[in-house]
Amino acid sequence: MLNKYLLCVIILNLFVLPLPIQAQENIQKDSSRFRIGVELGGGYGFKLKTNNIIEGNYTRSGVNLSMRLKWGSGNIFGAGLETGWISISSLSSENVSTILGKTNIEASLGAIPLLFIVGAQYAGFRIHGGAGYYNVISKSTVFESTIESNEWDYGYTLSLGYIYPINKQLKFSTEVRWNNISEVQISILSFQASVLVKLWEW
Repeated sequence: MLNKYLLCVIILNLFVLPLPIQAQENIQKDSSRFRIGVELGGGYGFKLKTNNIIEGNYTRSGVNLSMRLKWGSGNIFGAGLETGWISISSLSSENVSTILGKTNIEASLGAIPLLFIVGAQYAGFRIHGGAGYYNVISKSTVFESTIESNEWDYGYTLSLGYIYPINKQLKFSTEVRWNNISEVQISILSFQASVLVKLWEW
């Protein structure tokens, strides 16, 4: 009887033990693959503080767009480049008194980021951090004359999100982002949804 139990245990081990080993090998194999992908996103952002002193219709929020090109080994760690468009603020004011008389004022402020980012992912949650430069673009119309200017300012970004796999090539993500343009002391908090597309894997 003992020999029969011993034989059953041996046979069971021969079939069951390879399963977790094979699963572990599959995880390691999947994590060791090199991937390149692109992420396209959009959402709404808010400037965290304002020093506006001109009366009128002042808005410190707007639509934000983003694009990331990422590469890395597996889904755990990655790096890449990020760009897009960030709406910072806008102003519309009528009959503003100046030393030259009354005028209407239309002004807007936005930024194009160019950042190097690194990211990590675990159990669907992911975090990104990066640094680089923002091309801050301002446009204003006063006395029917339009003035445009832009300058590159240093800044950084930090984001936290959750990812939902749709299939092997496509993923959906929601994210909270914080962009800081440190040289001009502008911070933007935004909420975005994005689509991740895997371009290559080997």
